[in-house]
Amino acid sequence: MNKSTTSYSENKQEIDKLFLDIEKLVEYEKNKPDNEITFQLWKTLNDKEKNLVAGFFKHWETKGIISKSFLEESKIQIREAFDLLIQYEIKKDKQSKDELIDLINLNS
Repeated sequence: MNKSTTSYSENKQEIDKLFLDIEKLVEYEKNKPDNEITFQLWKTLNDKEKNLVAGFFKHWETKGIISKSFLEESKIQIREAFDLLIQYEIKKDKQSKDELIDLINLNS
């Protein structure tokens, strides 16, 4: 994401590799038992129509270069999503589950 203040096309090879890795992660999460919520979040993170990871990269591709202020705001939102995912994976408690579900529903 930090490279988004430079040309998307200059970074396309790295971006393609990132999304290949994300696709592998989504497939892995899909096949784990009792993992529907984590899988749903990974699908949301990887959805170009949402305002998270894939959506950020789609915006970068469309604009060519991202402004520093847009980058910083996007990083906050995406970091929060990953923090919620990490907390859920660590705790697997009702509160972290509800927070993750809320995030998924906000991005539906």
